[in-house]
Amino acid sequence: MKTSAELFNAAVGRQLRAEIAAAGSSIAAMARDAGVARSALDNYVTGKRAIPVPVVYTVCAIINVAPHLVLARAEERLSADTASAPATITPLRRERDVAPLGQDVPEVAFGSPLPHDRDTDDLYS
Repeated sequence: MKTSAELFNAAVGRQLRAEIAAAGSSIAAMARDAGVARSALDNYVTGKRAIPVPVVYTVCAIINVAPHLVLARAEERLSADTASAPATITPLRRERDVAPLGQDVPEVAFGSPLPHDRDTDDLYS
């Protein structure tokens, strides 16, 4: 299981990737502009490696977005991701649809056109 720091780092990476794309750039072009190896930037935005703070600042300066906004958006992204936990299932109380054993209560078979007094389904148990 990943630590909360690793989860946040991955969320920052996903947000940086989204900001780069929104700016109309690519990972390769951004890596050239930022002066980092393409493989390194790819590892940062995919969450494989921890993102150095200077890289965040450099990328943010190039795309003209304040670093604190990227971090805030990443925090929102992380909160949304972790909020999608499995739904809580409320068990339903089982209700009997027939009388308990030992009680001879006349029943009409589902969809039977016969009235209670003419239905013989409950006679064969």
